[in-house]
Amino acid sequence: MRPRKKIIILTRPEAHFIESFYFQKIKYGIDTALENTDYEVMMYQQTSNFLDNLDKNDIKNVGVINISPHVNCPSIQTLITKKIPSILVNCRSDSLSWVDSNSKHGVKVVTEHLISLGHKKIFFINGFLESQNAIDRLESFKEVLSLHNIKFNPELVMNCDFSISLTYERVKNLLSKNIKPDFSAIFASNDLMAVGAIRALADMGISVPHGMAVVGFDDFDFSATYHIPLTTYRQPFHNFSFLATKFLLKNYESKANTLYQFELIGELIIRNSCGAKIE
Repeated sequence: MRPRKKIIILTRPEAHFIESFYFQKIKYGIDTALENTDYEVMMYQQTSNFLDNLDKNDIKNVGVINISPHVNCPSIQTLITKKIPSILVNCRSDSLSWVDSNSKHGVKVVTEHLISLGHKKIFFINGFLESQNAIDRLESFKEVLSLHNIKFNPELVMNCDFSISLTYERVKNLLSKNIKPDFSAIFASNDLMAVGAIRALADMGISVPHGMAVVGFDDFDFSATYHIPLTTYRQPFHNFSFLATKFLLKNYESKANTLYQFELIGELIIRNSCGAKIE
């Protein structure tokens, strides 16, 4: 009788997700945690029936790492129903284990940094609202403004998709309608969108940081070496995927059902892009 394979399934959103910087960092943490083990890693898209692709003999010897699912992603309910060892990365659930960063804390730190520089009108570029991170970041942004007696203006919020291209198009379109923007800083809730915003500003003749402060979130590899080094909030991607994998293996190998719910804190990285002076 052949031994059952020890399988770790990685689930991801759309197919092109695996090409992203974000996924590469997450995958590196997982690979590091699985070094010198005999686990076979498989990858599937986050559908309600992703486990149907497995051999019936293997289904009882599977652990799942669900990477950055959307809030109402069907794969989450599948994991709850099937009761197999699993953990969420960069998402949260009351019923499942998860490891995530504290996005609310990160947004608070970055927003307060901009306010300390004198910015009161901050344009916030958020990701798609199916993402728990995007929901948390916008909520925190509103809370920080309120704490500093700054009225929240919904017209100073733009929803994009965490990409450079769509952000570039939407920011450029916005700027083309205004001779002078009614804000002095842009806070993009990831670094890719910050780059899209900077490119749009450049096309419209607005310099960074002297004409507009721009900050991002994540601290991607290029952020320090971009032609305008980017102020951002560094997320510990490698750490939370490493920890998530270790937690999963503990449950997987001990046949336990311990609920691990662990939150990590990043750090503000100050670079040139936030240096605009306020008159």
